Amino acid sequence: MKKLLLAGVLLAGAVFAADGKAIFQSKGCASCHQPNVDTVGPSLKKIAQAYGNDVDKLVKFLKGEAPAIVDPAKFAIMKAQLTMLKGLSDEELKALAEYMLSFK
Repeated sequence: MKKLLLAGVLLAGAVFAADGKAIFQSKGCASCHQPNVDTVGPSLKKIAQAYGNDVDKLVKFLKGEAPAIVDPAKFAIMKAQLTMLKGLSDEELKALAEYMLSFK
């Protein structure tokens, strides 16, 4: 029984990681952030370069708990979008951050 429960927990973690892209698209992030080109917002590649592998640091920004480090001049635009993420769990925010940081 314990093995089954542990397997379910591990599977749930894998599902969240796979959902990062879906969250990115469903929350409208793709309308301002493209993989390799700066548009309204910085590219995912630029974001990934700025944050490196620091998922926790990006999650803090997405929660509104850390300053913008990629393009602070455009933060006013992003601030309104951060409210769209308020209902996401920590696991969902982590999956979103991992997806964003995969564009190196």
